[in-house]
Amino acid sequence: MGISQGMRRGVPRVLAAAALAALLGACASPATIQPGETQAATMARLGKPVAELPLPNGGTRLIYTSQPMGQYTWITDYDTNHVAVSTVQALTSTRFEMINNGLEEGKWNRDRMLFEFGPPAEIRRVAFPADQAVWGYRFRQDGVWNSLMYVYVRDSDGVVTRFHPGPDPLADPREGFGR
Repeated sequence: MGISQGMRRGVPRVLAAAALAALLGACASPATIQPGETQAATMARLGKPVAELPLPNGGTRLIYTSQPMGQYTWITDYDTNHVAVSTVQALTSTRFEMINNGLEEGKWNRDRMLFEFGPPAEIRRVAFPADQAVWGYRFRQDGVWNSLMYVYVRDSDGVVTRFHPGPDPLADPREGFGR
């Protein structure tokens, strides 16, 4: 048997293995968490979340994220009996709009951002205003465009001062990135 025949025989095996890995990976997605699933079952299936936070009602919030390079963060809330109540994809245009509610009153801060959206993909310093960091969340703006949601967080008190979406430079080949 020649080298090319051996390689051709190996290609279907590699493709089959890759397809199986993709299928199994899809089964282990936080998107598949259903109401009624126990917290222990979720963690056994998906592993440790990036964050486990207490809810005001005594329950628990688990956050699984694909950041820094992915565009998804899944948040599942569990009741006091550790049973899933709801799962949402946090990084959507609609959910980011909720920052408008209370922004002017300073009701959005670092802790609330982490609670509602999980950790950002990146944190950068900006020269003006000097006392701020910009948190960047990768997401699909309106479910279509590869974007970053830029959230400005004041260093002195952790208050969010503004936010806006923009193109994700890593996904824009015109900028020379992501090739």
